[in-house]
Amino acid sequence: MTRPVPNFLYAGMLALAGFVTASSRADIPGPEATLAVETLECGDIHLQEMNLQAEESPSSNQYVLSATESRIDIDYAPARYDIVSQPMRRVEDRTAAELNARFRANADLVPFAGAGAYRGFTDFRSVWLDEYYRQLFSGVPGYTHVAPKGWHAMAGGRWSYVPGSAILQVTLLQQGDTVSPGYEPQIGAPLLRGRDHLRTTAVRISTENVVTPAVRSLLEAGATSTTGRGMRYSLQESLNWAVSDTLTLRAVVAGVHEQPAFNAASASLSLERDWNARWFAGLSVRGYRDNGEVVDPLIESDAAPALRTMSVTASLRWQGEHLAVRLEGGPYRTRYDAVALSSAQFARLYEDRDWRRLQCTASWKF
Repeated sequence: MTRPVPNFLYAGMLALAGFVTASSRADIPGPEATLAVETLECGDIHLQEMNLQAEESPSSNQYVLSATESRIDIDYAPARYDIVSQPMRRVEDRTAAELNARFRANADLVPFAGAGAYRGFTDFRSVWLDEYYRQLFSGVPGYTHVAPKGWHAMAGGRWSYVPGSAILQVTLLQQGDTVSPGYEPQIGAPLLRGRDHLRTTAVRISTENVVTPAVRSLLEAGATSTTGRGMRYSLQESLNWAVSDTLTLRAVVAGVHEQPAFNAASASLSLERDWNARWFAGLSVRGYRDNGEVVDPLIESDAAPALRTMSVTASLRWQGEHLAVRLEGGPYRTRYDAVALSSAQFARLYEDRDWRRLQCTASWKF
């Protein structure tokens, strides 16, 4: 079912070594390599992710190759009145690879493109629901095991329409996903199977502007269309303020609307202090809330109820001539509204949780 993470790391290091060797033989300046390891856990769920990235910039172009291995480890527990399902431990791995490139056509225009693919579940909610439907309907006509996987391709460009002061970026994205679907029983007929193939098209537009020598802003807008869902619109504003030579403040506010009635909003505030451009310490706070995905509370549904989250992150970074190391972590709290009585079997999935998050990142410039 799974492959141990150390095997992925070993294979990734070999691939990176080959990349560096090929670059040196081609007389190309050495790449920059980054390794990031992150864990997120609470009492019944443990999430791990490891990302290995190599960046190369021959001439004026830039190429970034990354590989990711994720592990989802959950203690599945059915509802108390569920006499069919049984508690069990479920472990799933996800592997992904991605290649992005930027091409400097001239001083003001930078086109870019990228593509990637993955295999495995993308989040713990998908694993929990897959286990629920597997135990409930395995062996029933209409049930089929699905191995999740997907791909994406994107292209766009950055245009400095006011050189040194304003940049416009446009990105077009196509994505395909094979997911584990939900099921509904039918009298005298096979199970009613949900969608297991999704297609997504998205466009994102952003403009980055130098407001003053100490303030930069970034405004991002997007529209996303996914099979079986309403159009989703997003808007985000970021503001970076160099309060002094050693102190930087960053604020982000964002909103999402998905037809017909889903709404979400988030806000974050971060403060970072540096000492001689060598040591950096930061603290950030982020809050999020939405009104849930439940359309009709009287109808059984595995959709999520309204959600509120809060996270606090402390970080410490050391920047050397070739090596940079960053350590960050903190608490992450999720709070759901009560699950509707018609969907009480999903109460264990949407229960309140207090998470602990830790991430370590190391970069080396060859």
